[in-house]
Amino acid sequence: MNINDAVWDNYDSSGQIKAKLELIKSWIPEDVKTIADIGCGNGLITNYLGMSYDVTGVDISQKALAHLKTKKVMASATCLPFPNLSFDLVFSSEMMEHLTAAETEKVASEFARIGSHYILISVPNHEQLAKSMVKCLGCKNPYHAYGHLQVFTKRRLKMLFPGFSCVKSLVFGPTERAFNPILLFLNHYIAGQYFHPTTPVVCPVCRREDFVFRSNLLSKAVNLMNRAISCPKPYWLMLLLKR
Repeated sequence: MNINDAVWDNYDSSGQIKAKLELIKSWIPEDVKTIADIGCGNGLITNYLGMSYDVTGVDISQKALAHLKTKKVMASATCLPFPNLSFDLVFSSEMMEHLTAAETEKVASEFARIGSHYILISVPNHEQLAKSMVKCLGCKNPYHAYGHLQVFTKRRLKMLFPGFSCVKSLVFGPTERAFNPILLFLNHYIAGQYFHPTTPVVCPVCRREDFVFRSNLLSKAVNLMNRAISCPKPYWLMLLLKR
């Protein structure tokens, strides 16, 4: 994962994650007492759930874990240091999209190994990765602004956990427009405009934090055309799975 640690100091400045808290809690079954929050980041959700449950936060960033008020473990999601079936529920929010395909398979296997009853996962809803590509100002490498590598649908998530059944699913949250592939090509390769993130980013190749920032009449026209022909859809997908 190529995430700038500085992001944890002002994480969720828009308040979108806070808006999910009550919904997440309402999905947790009544028989759950222990929760493992894998890829917990700075613990915004972890600390909230920790007021009602026995929660252990897990992340690979020591800086992120410093914000946790619950039990915490620094570890990779691909190799979790817990016994089999050690948590009633395994929870993960906006983490699996940062993994490679091989890592995704390992993480799904680890979730199934340590989760005795339930798995609750939230990921971007059928995300269009190309839309959020940043171009490094130094090496000119294009990369995803938030380090996303995977695209998930309800069907793909369910297939990752063959020993579990889907209790319920939901697409929700702020809406986002897809970008017409032809118009996106024009933006990237003719107008020279890539995504302009407002959060800290770091190039996975040269580690520079500055990026190409360009806007012109063509890119503005392309963006207007896309708004006219594309439909917004909810950004998040959440599934509750039961063994």
